[in-house]
Amino acid sequence: MPKINVNNANFYYELHGSGYPVVLVAGYTCDHLVWMPVLEELSKQFQVLIFDNRGAGQTTDNNEPLSAELMAQDVIALLEQLRLNQPHIIGQSMGGTIVQDVASYYPEKINKLGILTSSAKWRQAMLRGLKSTLLMRQQNVDFDLIFEVLIPQIFGETFLSNQETVTTFKQLMLDNPFPQSVANQERQFAVLENFDGRKRLKNIQAETLVIHGKQDIITLLDESEYLVSQIPRATLVQLDAAHGVTLEAPQQLTKTLFDFLS
Repeated sequence: MPKINVNNANFYYELHGSGYPVVLVAGYTCDHLVWMPVLEELSKQFQVLIFDNRGAGQTTDNNEPLSAELMAQDVIALLEQLRLNQPHIIGQSMGGTIVQDVASYYPEKINKLGILTSSAKWRQAMLRGLKSTLLMRQQNVDFDLIFEVLIPQIFGETFLSNQETVTTFKQLMLDNPFPQSVANQERQFAVLENFDGRKRLKNIQAETLVIHGKQDIITLLDESEYLVSQIPRATLVQLDAAHGVTLEAPQQLTKTLFDFLS
């Protein structure tokens, strides 16, 4: 299992394929596995880096408070240590906030930028809704109930209408060999709660793709449109999915990314 020690943390990472480098940054509570539905196709053309953020999966650190800025520094440290020169960088949800900071603080370090189902500042309604599952975990509420509260926030009509798909996803969560602790979920939630990248969007020089899920209730359309209005070279694409776009629309997403990155 490849690990690398950078920026005072021990990161689990994987490199797949060959070609121009692409870095995929996972979202809140997710580890590198969230990218698996698109990884095989992307790695046929690109060298793809996936990794576990602080507070998720197999990455370990000193349990310090987390911020998007710190996690952007992590990404840059990984790029330098792994000698990935000016990669395309793509982040989903919380990963989208992290890559906003990468692109605004380190514009010379990256090539193209992808921001998937994310926001420049998360709404209070979204934060309060998402925090409900954290509060339930802190109160030792049964997993089945937490799951039922969580999935309608993340997924759209097609996914939720297929009971087999829902059951499979639930079992994957239950079988996760490296489940996120309550403490680490709380650390990652603080990243969302404290992030405000609005003033820095104008500093992003990279050609940028913003992807919005038409059924997304975590990230609303006007939040994606705001990103496009503030980032100098940004384009908006809408996909028929909700927030969990990598799981709901992997083929649409892969094609969209290929069209943008190629």
